[in-house]
Amino acid sequence: MHNPSTAEVEIPPHVHADQVYRFDIYSDARLLRDLHTGYREMQLEAPDIFYTPRNGGHWLVTRFDLIEKVIKDAANFSNAELEVPKTQSPFKAIPINLDPPEHTPYRKMLMRHFTPRMVAGLETQMQDWAQRLVDKVYADGSCDFAEQLGALYPVTVFMELAGLPLDRYVEFRQIVTEFFSHIPAERRIELQRKIFFELETVLRARMDEPRDDLFSRLVAEEVDGRKLTMDELLSIAFLLFVAGLDTVANALTFAFHFLARHPEIQDRLIAEPDVIPSFIDESMRRFPVTNGVRLIRHDIEFAGARLRAGEMIVAPMTLAGMDDRRNPDPERFDIDRKRRQHVSFSTGPHLCLGHYLAKAEMRIFITEFLRRIPRFRLADGFQPEFRAGVVMALERLPIVWDVREQAAA
Repeated sequence: MHNPSTAEVEIPPHVHADQVYRFDIYSDARLLRDLHTGYREMQLEAPDIFYTPRNGGHWLVTRFDLIEKVIKDAANFSNAELEVPKTQSPFKAIPINLDPPEHTPYRKMLMRHFTPRMVAGLETQMQDWAQRLVDKVYADGSCDFAEQLGALYPVTVFMELAGLPLDRYVEFRQIVTEFFSHIPAERRIELQRKIFFELETVLRARMDEPRDDLFSRLVAEEVDGRKLTMDELLSIAFLLFVAGLDTVANALTFAFHFLARHPEIQDRLIAEPDVIPSFIDESMRRFPVTNGVRLIRHDIEFAGARLRAGEMIVAPMTLAGMDDRRNPDPERFDIDRKRRQHVSFSTGPHLCLGHYLAKAEMRIFITEFLRRIPRFRLADGFQPEFRAGVVMALERLPIVWDVREQAAA
């Protein structure tokens, strides 16, 4: 479903003519052909900072140093609005929609629930889910990886961790994938309202009858020496819900799209499982799934441009890892790349809370999949379809493999 409004806004008078570059983060033809190389093509052609009149009009930075500055500088670039065009939604996601110092106590509280130690405690559970889900499709010799494994695995792990009802996987997943699509602001707010309603039902149930799950622990949490209000709980749960049900799914699917085309890398990961974390890091550099969006707080001069309070700026994490000024030969996928630089899990005060969990999920799943299915490939005739925007995805990934009974051992 696409936003019906594709009209361009008028270029504001403070924008220099040489800083105008027409680019649509949702529907540029280069992105729909290949998200990541499409961004790289744009990066090589566009100014380091430019204004596009598409999607309500906004700025966009294309190089690592500027992307990092925008993401880190909460004094000038606010997280209060994270969509272009602006959604102006009444619903907020804590802590991502807050800026320091208001954001800090919530983040500190949440970090307690996503430590490396906590993630390590989930490893057996994650291995069990990975094995079960791969076993379920193994005998078929094929699957649509994007939904049957890429999404089902991390979303199931998250739903079980949070205490969400697993029998509602399909329904919840559909809500989130539509939420991250290019839809009108009114529809996005409608979906937020639906998510908040579902989460309130679960949170109230945990208040009455706590269980051993993340939502029960959040209900018992405190910030600044007081219990969280229902509004705060809903806002936090909303962020975890939309992040937990989409981002790792997309990262895994991009990684497997690459692996399906490179049997020699599959062989290497089987022979040298110790390089799987480096493979994941290179995959996150080369195929990021999120793009930073910020609200400009003040009138400022930035990178030779005059930015005005209330304007939006996009800092694509995609382009940071693809910047040849930081990563030589950035389009080449190199597991052994030295001093790899990217911000695919964001950086600064809004570094992804779940990055330890995400990396562990990916490492465990890749390991278990390759134990069971050591060689796989793309289905004949496959043509990728991409979802561009703030959170990006590969919509389908049909893969095939040869079923051999001895591989079941």
